[in-house]
Amino acid sequence: MKISKVIIIVVVLAIASYFLVNGMKSGSSPDKAKPAWLSKLDGNRDGKLSAEELKAIDTDGDGKISRDEAKAYGIPEGDFKTIDKNGDGFITQEEMKTYGG
Repeated sequence: MKISKVIIIVVVLAIASYFLVNGMKSGSSPDKAKPAWLSKLDGNRDGKLSAEELKAIDTDGDGKISRDEAKAYGIPEGDFKTIDKNGDGFITQEEMKTYGG
């Protein structure tokens, strides 16, 4: 009888540990992994950046984000260079999608 209680306790603890660890990996952690500027830009918190959300940075309305627009919004130069895959000095909607938006 004592052995079965020990087995039940071990199984319950194992299940609780599993859910605790997996719960820590999900939830709001994707936002924490993103830079603050990217989380701020994702207004609906869906983990993606829509064209509408990008308009918050695109102050001249040309459909792309210039280096100056990015700097004014608080995007670090290193992040800008990472996102600007083709190196033309602008971030497009397509480039932002590959970055996580």
